[in-house]
Amino acid sequence: MEIKNLIIDSLKSVGNNLVLVDVAPIKSYVDGRRMDEVSGYRYTVALPDKAFDKLVVKIDGVQRLDKPEEGNYPKVVFDNLDLSLYWTPEGHKVSAKADDIMLAEGKGKG
Repeated sequence: MEIKNLIIDSLKSVGNNLVLVDVAPIKSYVDGRRMDEVSGYRYTVALPDKAFDKLVVKIDGVQRLDKPEEGNYPKVVFDNLDLSLYWTPEGHKVSAKADDIMLAEGKGKG
């Protein structure tokens, strides 16, 4: 089996307590050139169940949640969180994408 075909259990990998710490736009690229158009957003979450490691999750489309204010970091959940591995010269890395993000106690903008 090739590593690119590996399916990772995302819930076991990241834990249940995801804390949103940052939101940033993703610019689209055409022929290797960065465009002004926003194609989606990166949601950075801290993982308290994993020694506060961080994970960046890409979601295409409109912004679902706003960047949290300093000191007010909400717990969130992802819809269809998908983790995959890739290799760089610095070693293996984890890529993450999802269909949606919501506040753990309610819904986000999407």
